[in-house]
Amino acid sequence: VYGGILIKGFRSIRTFGRVEFWVSTYECFILPLPAIPKISFSRPSLSSFKILVLIALIVFGLVVNLGGARLVTGGFDPIRGRYWRPPIGPMGHSPLNGNDTGSTNKFLGFWATMVRVLFAYEGIELIGVVVGEAANPRVSVPKAIKQTYTLVIGLYVITVVIIGLICPSNDRTFTSRILSHEGQVSPFIIAANHLAARAFVPLINSAIIIFALSGTISNLYTGSRTLYGMALDDQAPSILRRVTAGGRPILALSVCVIWCFLSYLGQNEEKANHAFDYFVDLTTTAGSASWICILWAHTRFRKALQVQNIALDELTYLAPLHPYGTWFSLIATTIFTIFKGFESYVKRGAGGLVSAYILILFSVALIFGWKFFHPEASFVNLSRVNLQEGGRDQDLALEQQQQDQQDQEHQRERQEHQQQQQQNGHGLRRRSNLLWLRNRNEDTS
Repeated sequence: VYGGILIKGFRSIRTFGRVEFWVSTYECFILPLPAIPKISFSRPSLSSFKILVLIALIVFGLVVNLGGARLVTGGFDPIRGRYWRPPIGPMGHSPLNGNDTGSTNKFLGFWATMVRVLFAYEGIELIGVVVGEAANPRVSVPKAIKQTYTLVIGLYVITVVIIGLICPSNDRTFTSRILSHEGQVSPFIIAANHLAARAFVPLINSAIIIFALSGTISNLYTGSRTLYGMALDDQAPSILRRVTAGGRPILALSVCVIWCFLSYLGQNEEKANHAFDYFVDLTTTAGSASWICILWAHTRFRKALQVQNIALDELTYLAPLHPYGTWFSLIATTIFTIFKGFESYVKRGAGGLVSAYILILFSVALIFGWKFFHPEASFVNLSRVNLQEGGRDQDLALEQQQQDQQDQEHQRERQEHQQQQQQNGHGLRRRSNLLWLRNRNEDTS
């Protein structure tokens, strides 16, 4: 999917060369970054850059909305809340009948955007993958989770509101296949196309390319670690357990990188948008299935705590609004997953319907296939769920870290005490020398 985003971005910046050259460069030289120890800073650096660019886009949207930028017509026309009022309004229309402005069609248009919403918010759960490589998971992981949700709620929601203010829901770019193929459907690009300063369009597309690059590297990191963990649990080929001298799962990473070359399917001028939509359907279905499993596992985890009389105070992080938030998310995600395929069917027929639901059948087949080859596998009784595994290791690591901190503090106190003694010694010698000189002067006089 990110490869398709890159192709759309490079296609809109034609002055930089052919799309095939840049995509090949990206996939051959940039994708292996997670395997190189010396550039392990690439992920946090790109993430920080994304946050800064997102803040810049929010400021850009506010300037455009308040009339601070010159339009192609030559004036400074503030938009304010114009696109939220009739006859435009914030609600789009269903692909079934774009000319119908009835309530049903607006609801179907709203529901069609849920596929894009699922795609946009997927990946938040992958923070759990980095727990195994965190220096102090009990402290750093809860802090990272809180920061992640703060950024998502703060920046993403504000960005969506800005998009609704600067981009009309009935803009012809959304229904134009040519403009969509050229990567012009971003709401910020649509707003920039109405400005007299045309340089904003390639700048925004360049930012989108950086976003796709950051997302790709993050997903390769988490995907390779997931395959490696599955190999350790004998749920994937054992060859994927091989790691480099620095502990990086190089073969698992290579398997993930190979799939990225499917982005060349977007080179077909006529089928590019369909190929991208197919990938979005597959990705959102996979992400939805993952979230359903995570939410279901979380409900059983909390019930197991209750059955085994384990106090919640022993947990370093508690999910807010449980159990209501968990069950609401589970039911909502399940409904979105079941009914998200109608737009795919309308736009791409039976092929779209297959791409929207094939991974659900594949996931069910994997579950029953594993059960068939491993008859002993079954749901564990809540009273026998192992809630202590790994906890002792983390406690020992935390105790060792605290002991190291205490040793460093004691060492620092000893050094300060020695320095103070040395300073006191220098002062005593200086006073004795002064006393000796005074006595000498008195004897001489």
